[in-house]
Amino acid sequence: MNASPTRIRGYVIVGIALLCLFIVLGWVAFHEERSPLDQQPVKVETVKPVVPVLEPVENPANKRTAGQTDGSASTNAAAIYRQAFDLFDQFSKDQEFILGDWRTNVDASVEAELCDRLRPICDLMHQAAAVTNCDWGIEPITVGTRLPHLQASRNIARAALWNAVHCRSNDMAGATDDTLAVLRLGHNISHSGLLGCLTDHGLQGLAAACVADNVGLLGGADVQQLAAALNDPAYGEAASQAMYQDADRLDRYATELSTMRAAQAEKEFSDSAQIMAQFGEGYPTHLDQAAIVSAYKQNADSERELAEALATSSEAAYENWQQHATELETSDPLAKSMMETAESFVQRARYAEVDRALVVAGMAVAQGGVDTLPSNPDPSSSQPFVYTQTANGFQLQSTYQVNGKPMTMQFKLR
Repeated sequence: MNASPTRIRGYVIVGIALLCLFIVLGWVAFHEERSPLDQQPVKVETVKPVVPVLEPVENPANKRTAGQTDGSASTNAAAIYRQAFDLFDQFSKDQEFILGDWRTNVDASVEAELCDRLRPICDLMHQAAAVTNCDWGIEPITVGTRLPHLQASRNIARAALWNAVHCRSNDMAGATDDTLAVLRLGHNISHSGLLGCLTDHGLQGLAAACVADNVGLLGGADVQQLAAALNDPAYGEAASQAMYQDADRLDRYATELSTMRAAQAEKEFSDSAQIMAQFGEGYPTHLDQAAIVSAYKQNADSERELAEALATSSEAAYENWQQHATELETSDPLAKSMMETAESFVQRARYAEVDRALVVAGMAVAQGGVDTLPSNPDPSSSQPFVYTQTANGFQLQSTYQVNGKPMTMQFKLR
């Protein structure tokens, strides 16, 4: 039976738009932190709710796709996380805003109330972190798969870090546990396709920034646990797995397109492509059905080649992929945007790798001084990070550049 025009339009628009927009959303995931707020205590009633740019305005927590199941809470971490999502949903918009940045100070009475309500959320996150299985019930991922748990995960991750700073100020072991729970949550959403992996990168960045801001308070055992978590080999595997997942998604989408009536598929592609062409010159607006299907299949093969290069951490394999990708861009009018998407994803994965290494090196310096730097090198150069003393601590600088500027991280010693 042929798909309805409405369903076809939805598939084509989502399929094309996702390729161009997921990197924009991923960039938001990287920049989860808002600018530091005024550090004078604020009252919860005076805070104005803010909707972050490009983040969903609807409440995504606890929504499921059709047929999705949680499984047993004792054997599926996703079921436990959804309980935490439900509890977070009970906060007001003002309270959610406060919990969005651990640097936000509030009156003592407001802080006490928030800490009391955050405790069960953090307890659930710790419980989920101890469960090895986490099935969100979204497989296989298609162009129509909804991922509401990503925004909900951001919410409770921010809340846990606020709890670590404000509610565990006299309990560094507890604060460390909260931070570790955030990192574990990131692992558990990293298998939700490319956007899940990018969201994990964002949570890593949040946790790293919070640790750097409070590094002077950490003890030796806390540092060892955090360093072990941030050096987890699973981080190196996540990007490869996400790319394999996306290759499978493209293949499934190509199959969907091949079953449509040619005239309808081509018209829908042309209509949506006219919109997407506004994002950059050279975007094709007219292709026949066979060319569209072929383009998605070729790009799926290219993503699998990239996934293999990421899995082996081979620079030669990565350079081979880049060469093949360039050749594909020449022969395939749809390839350019797809290859740019893949390249940007790799850059963000490398950013996250350097970010983790920076915080591990910074913790080591805070504990043992600059002599520890050679033992915690910059992964982009295999050389020690550049150390600079600051008024309230120190800065570490990498050779890896983002937008033409080297990555840095500020560490506060108190």
